[in-house]
Amino acid sequence: MTITSTTVAEDHAVATAPAADHGRRRSAGAFHEGRHPSTRSILGNAALLAVAAVVLAFVTYRTRLEVTNIDGISYMSIAQQYATGHWGDAVNGYWSPLVSWLMAPLIAVGLGQTTAFGVVNLVASIAILGIGAWLLLRTTGNGWTAAWSILAVSPLLIANVSLQTPDVLVLLWSLVFVWALLAADRAWHGSVRRIVLTGVLLGAVCALGYCTKAFLVPVFLVVVPLWALIRWCQDRRDHRERRSLLLPAVALVAVVAFSAPWVIALSAKFGGFEVGSSLTVNVSGKFSDTDSTDAGEYRIPSPPNPLAVSPNEDRTPSLYDAGVRTAERAEPLAPAANTPAAPTTSHTTTLVGKVRYYVHERIEAIPFYFARIGSFAPFALAIGAAYVAALAIGAAHYRRFVFAGIVALSSGVYLLGYAGIATVDTLGGNSRYYLPLFTGSVLIAGALLPTIWRAARRGTWVRRGLAIVACATVVVAAYSQNVNGVRAPFSTMDTSPAGIERGQVLGGVIVPDEPLVQLLDANHTIPAGSTVLGTNARDTVRVAFRLGLHAYGEAGQRYDYQDPAFVDLMQRSGVEYFLQYRGPTDARERDYSAIGELVGSFPVEQTCQDIKSAPVQPCLVDVVKVARS
Repeated sequence: MTITSTTVAEDHAVATAPAADHGRRRSAGAFHEGRHPSTRSILGNAALLAVAAVVLAFVTYRTRLEVTNIDGISYMSIAQQYATGHWGDAVNGYWSPLVSWLMAPLIAVGLGQTTAFGVVNLVASIAILGIGAWLLLRTTGNGWTAAWSILAVSPLLIANVSLQTPDVLVLLWSLVFVWALLAADRAWHGSVRRIVLTGVLLGAVCALGYCTKAFLVPVFLVVVPLWALIRWCQDRRDHRERRSLLLPAVALVAVVAFSAPWVIALSAKFGGFEVGSSLTVNVSGKFSDTDSTDAGEYRIPSPPNPLAVSPNEDRTPSLYDAGVRTAERAEPLAPAANTPAAPTTSHTTTLVGKVRYYVHERIEAIPFYFARIGSFAPFALAIGAAYVAALAIGAAHYRRFVFAGIVALSSGVYLLGYAGIATVDTLGGNSRYYLPLFTGSVLIAGALLPTIWRAARRGTWVRRGLAIVACATVVVAAYSQNVNGVRAPFSTMDTSPAGIERGQVLGGVIVPDEPLVQLLDANHTIPAGSTVLGTNARDTVRVAFRLGLHAYGEAGQRYDYQDPAFVDLMQRSGVEYFLQYRGPTDARERDYSAIGELVGSFPVEQTCQDIKSAPVQPCLVDVVKVARS
């Protein structure tokens, strides 16, 4: 083998390069902070991933018929519109489009809507496990660490693979985003061409986040500049290169360019510049203590297009409000039981008042944030706190643990973002909002694990034993909470898996327990394509989705069929069938002659109240065919 003088010179340059500049002299594909992974490590983790994929596929097959989330009905209905070529109706300003885009081809080839959602989540879940393990393999070169991540994360995905929201895709995006930031970190001191190409890659990933979920937009808009600032400050003054700053600038241009087609589609549909309404709708009430509902009127929203299942399908104010019909109530609506009355005088009319209210509500909600995260990942906060402590004392410096630093930055911003919009009223929001903190904590721990283990090996057997127990505890806790539904000793919230029965990963196909749907379908009570309105708006949407109907109305209205104003409004809105949900204590005979003809009364055991997370109880549902006015 001939060694040229050029090769010798390059080897000498690398060998004598300052430690701080070592990162930019690595080969293009090597971002590892340890040794290269062995073939045995790669094959072993591939085999473990295959086993996890089989389990996930089985859970997806078992749960493919269920409707696990009412938001998912909107995503599936939109996907159906894409699949049938009704793109103008499918373009939606409120729900992010990616998950519907991915479902549409599957629906077009004949898969059911719930099955298509399951397939999308299954592929995303396998990718999550594979990318997470690969990142740790390339970072640490340690196959055991990557295998540990697969074992720890699999229970979370088993519990959520059937979750019909884009949150599994958000989990996947968070890993791809970390990978893109790692690529950007490697290219920081590269050539202009490499910087530009990497900036385009980072921008494309950010644009993908925009299409995945609106909340990810403020996340990457904060993380990328913060990362660039940290990266700039980490360089010695004599190694700072202005061309490096080209990378975040190119990323910004790229995200605008890649997002432009969707923004143009939204703007064309809504007749003005529109990037999406989700953040606006969900954040608008966070700075005011007043109740946005009008207790003195009825509201009956209609679906945004003839193919939509419910008004929830697009809550963009200009479109949603245009489909709302109102009427004055005979008597103002009294506060519901166990609901605190809205303040008679608002204290948030001024900017100072709004800010004070916002800060107060965030502080009040802190315990709920911790409880939500602890309900599926009790170790995540402990790992985060330990990393922050190690960072503070210099034991986890960014230059030494680049990967862990990038994961911690993105996870920290993500947590603060949701803490900034979740409220006390919602008990900190849904647990699924915080899923990326699970994988984030696993990746941080995995990145530091080889260093911790080397330190433990130099100590007594007690240290080694404690390290092994800590790793095993994370896996056991993940499995017990997310699969068996066992409450952790330091969690204040119950944990029920989203897509499987407690402790039953294996078994037959789960047949949805939807007694009202089954009775209405068996008796052919309501013809397909009819418009319906129910006093339990949430369940009515589910009924409409299952039976091919169109649901009108919204939650919290307490529609009163004895009020002539409501009857007139319902008739003017074009409602054809009215569903009155009656609780176990309401057994009196009812006269629906003012509305129309009673076509059926169905005793069922299900949710009856028009509130979120209502309990299952005996319920009688009267179905009335509305007479034409």
